[in-house]
Amino acid sequence: MVKRARRAAALLVACLLSPILLSGGPAQAIAPDNILVEGRGWGHGRGLQQWGALGYAIDHSWSYEQILQHYYSNTTSSYASDREIKVHITRNNEMDLLVTSAMPYTVQGIQFYGGQIARISANGPHNFNINQSTGCADPGYAIYLSHPGQMDNSGRTYVEAFPMGSNQAVDDLNQLLQVITCDRSNPTIEVSRRHYRGSIGLIEQNGQYTFNRVLREQYLRGVVPQETPSSWGTLGGGSGMQALRAQAIAARTYLEAISQRRQAKGYMTDTCDTVGCQVYLGASVKGKPLDYGPDFWTTTAAVTETAGMIRVSYDGSVPLAEFGSSSGGWTTPQSELSAFPAVVDDGDDVAANPHHLWEKTIRRTDVESRYPEIGQLKEIKVTLRNGLGEWGGRTRQLLLRGTAANTTVDISNWAEDPFRKGLGLKSDWYRFPQFPEYSEPGFWLAKSNGGVLAVGTAKHFGDAKQADRSGPIVDLAAPAGAEGYWLVSDLGEVFSYGNAVHHGELRGQTLAAPVVAMTAHPTGNGYWLATADGGVFSFGNAGYHGSMGGIALNKPVVGMETTRSGNGYWLVASDGGIFSFGDAGFFGSTGDIVLNKPITSMTAARDGNGYWFVASDGGVFAFGSVEFFGSRGGNKNRRSTAGMAVTNTNDGYWLVWDDGTSFPFGDAPDFASSVAKRTVVAIEVVP
Repeated sequence: MVKRARRAAALLVACLLSPILLSGGPAQAIAPDNILVEGRGWGHGRGLQQWGALGYAIDHSWSYEQILQHYYSNTTSSYASDREIKVHITRNNEMDLLVTSAMPYTVQGIQFYGGQIARISANGPHNFNINQSTGCADPGYAIYLSHPGQMDNSGRTYVEAFPMGSNQAVDDLNQLLQVITCDRSNPTIEVSRRHYRGSIGLIEQNGQYTFNRVLREQYLRGVVPQETPSSWGTLGGGSGMQALRAQAIAARTYLEAISQRRQAKGYMTDTCDTVGCQVYLGASVKGKPLDYGPDFWTTTAAVTETAGMIRVSYDGSVPLAEFGSSSGGWTTPQSELSAFPAVVDDGDDVAANPHHLWEKTIRRTDVESRYPEIGQLKEIKVTLRNGLGEWGGRTRQLLLRGTAANTTVDISNWAEDPFRKGLGLKSDWYRFPQFPEYSEPGFWLAKSNGGVLAVGTAKHFGDAKQADRSGPIVDLAAPAGAEGYWLVSDLGEVFSYGNAVHHGELRGQTLAAPVVAMTAHPTGNGYWLATADGGVFSFGNAGYHGSMGGIALNKPVVGMETTRSGNGYWLVASDGGIFSFGDAGFFGSTGDIVLNKPITSMTAARDGNGYWFVASDGGVFAFGSVEFFGSRGGNKNRRSTAGMAVTNTNDGYWLVWDDGTSFPFGDAPDFASSVAKRTVVAIEVVP
């Protein structure tokens, strides 16, 4: 039976020239209440990885130089003299600075006795109040009102407290300054006291900010044990010291790099004390040592033994030597904001690493609350990864399918992963084992000159550029098994490659209209050819179920697809009219709608319960149970859309321009586009 599409439904008329979705398939089950997430690594994966460094040190017997060269390729060792740096103490932002010491100290030359607390606050532009206080609840009494302070090269005004002693390396807390931190929500309550080497000051710049001026090498004593456990130094019979030395050099290099960048932006401080820079908590908290004593001899030794050592690029510049906790097995590439190329991180699989592989359970309702537009969550699909490591690497795109709508979550890098951040995942390398992961091998592009472009992991089996043919290539089809394909010319000449068996062709026959499409029987043991006038020619075990040959058409046929059973097929005309034969169902068309641009091709759902077709402007029209995942309709398209192809999951598709540029939608991976010089005529997914 032949069904000519003449549908004037109100919905189509209302949508007019926009991409159309007509679906009515069975509803998919709601996702389980609890969703398991499996992940790899902890953090951004850029630069040196601390657990990886430990693994290389104790499992592979690497030196710190080998570790650094592995993670920081294209760098070499250099030396930077010790110097004073200024650290922004962020926990005291917009709060008065309360400083004390067990020994006498000075604030801008004003003497305070041991045990006395100085309360310093900004008093308008370029002025400070210096009070003597008893603690957080006491505003104190004035020692100096409207002190002018000092001005640094950045134009910022500050006052500074200095300890009695000048030896910053001393491990005597009595000789160090102590910062008293008050509760931000209730400033009358004290929450901590921390000792710092060097001096402590308050900056006035449209607010008040605390800083610590300290020698770089003494600062590093407080950084390394916060970034890497000091106990690592005793592991592997002491070989863990190599990891700590590598960390010390990485931290020193990173400090020099970030200091240059902050100074260029006009900051007074060289760095800060959080993970946004590198963690620094001072010398002690509430009297508990944080950088000295028997628990920290390894990290102190790592700093002193590598004193002044940094990494520099071959041009002499100081690279942004970032570091993180655990890569999961691969570091992050430069395309994702790393300063260094991605490398395999075999050291990350050290037995002690709790982050190499991890699991977390998230609630479906938490996903729905963060993405309310989807309604109830049906499934989560990872649709794009960066290609580095197990599972295909770090997640770069998610498809959240819901009862109300689908939404795509694009992820350019670790910092820009709203899904990870919103649901508290350790890294951007994760998967959802309860949902089938999409793995698309790729597709082929056929060019009119007979060339074939293999995209993704699709194999190239040959092409017809040098073949004896009389007309241009118009389509490509592939048999089951992904080990070959056919090309067909507009004269019906068929060219076979790989394991694609030649079942016949129209070479030498007189055709009323040129061949425009080819589709393979699902078994791969035959194929059909379609001509522009609706004629159908079957070969091999592809059965003939009818055609439009001899019937006057409003517009020429431009595409053809078979049903899943192989017992039917569809033809589509350039006006979107659909002709269905055999067991091919009719699900709708645009045959009675005036389109902006003509239809160029169609593709059918894997289950045969719907189809899509695409116009030359990239507008997509969906019918039956299939979903609309997006289109190029309404965009400024510099090229014409040559074709479309559905993924093997039925949950996405690609559009391809005639120059080979491809556009993924739904769960279709974003393969690199091929440059084909505007001669692409067809796209075919690897079956």
